[in-house]
Amino acid sequence: MISFCSDPLEEWALHCQERKARISLDSSGAVPPFGDASWKEVSFAPSNDEAGAEARLKEELARAYHVDEDMIALTQGAQHATFLYFITHLRPGDLAGVENPTFMPIRRQAGSVCEVRTIDRSPAASYRPSEEQLEDVLAKGAKALALTNLHNPSGAALDTERMARIVEQAGRKGATVLCDEVYREMAYGQVPKGAYELGESAVSVSSVTKLNGLRGLRIGWLIGPPAIARRVEAARLYTSYRLPPLSCHYAAEAVKRREWFRERALRTASENLPALREWAEREDRVACRMPDGALMAHIRLPPGTDDLELGERLLDRGVAVGPGRYWGAPGTIRATFSCSRADLEAGLEAISAALDAL
Repeated sequence: MISFCSDPLEEWALHCQERKARISLDSSGAVPPFGDASWKEVSFAPSNDEAGAEARLKEELARAYHVDEDMIALTQGAQHATFLYFITHLRPGDLAGVENPTFMPIRRQAGSVCEVRTIDRSPAASYRPSEEQLEDVLAKGAKALALTNLHNPSGAALDTERMARIVEQAGRKGATVLCDEVYREMAYGQVPKGAYELGESAVSVSSVTKLNGLRGLRIGWLIGPPAIARRVEAARLYTSYRLPPLSCHYAAEAVKRREWFRERALRTASENLPALREWAEREDRVACRMPDGALMAHIRLPPGTDDLELGERLLDRGVAVGPGRYWGAPGTIRATFSCSRADLEAGLEAISAALDAL
């Protein structure tokens, strides 16, 4: 029987809202495009044609990612896509390798269906999993390896060559690589290829939540071999039926404009990264590897620092961050920089002040 429990990361987000934090260093997606002149130009004829709207979104995704439409399963976000993959392809007694630290719902979803073994993505190894550990998990019979690229919470990239080796490793053992790629196109340099491009033993999940800042649409997808996509889409249709037509049309427009959204996100990063780098160099009590992309950084706190206590003290100062325990990394925080540079600088100084108080 699948077991469900509350999501502490979501509970923390609601707690931050209740505390009315003035500065959010806890929102990792780009700011919504509402109000931007380019987005105001988006228009289409409203309709209740659910199947037609889904067909249009699939057409745009197929064109953007150079795949056949039968490789695409539409879902209510990347998190939904991940869960539908787990419940349609894994069973009790199966084994999945899941990275740590990671976006915690991925680990909890896998653990609700099957057994889980940890794949370390530690700061000491620049957040890259070792081939030896992957081989060990696969040798123990793992049917899936769950990774994120760009890595959440660090923003570290697995380049195309490295990811191709992982896909090949998994394929030799009859396993599938499930890669959450909601941040992949926010890489600062060359964008790594999607896992789905690297072999039949890989699937990619993504959404319009992070790059596009359109989380309210609740639109995501899985791209992979047709047999996998069919099972995931059948599970979605069986449990929640069609997606809202308006959401599909807006998502299709976002996918069509994804280069514009990428440039927009990179501008935010270029404005804020210098402030993060200067603070990290000055604040010698913490350690922070600069991200390879996205709008977030993983910060290691001084030894013995309680990340949740620090998070509460920061809320007292009107600043929200993500306690690292909610990514499986106590003693750290995830700080995002999708905000203005002024807010970022104020938030980082608040972290220093809170460390002083501790």
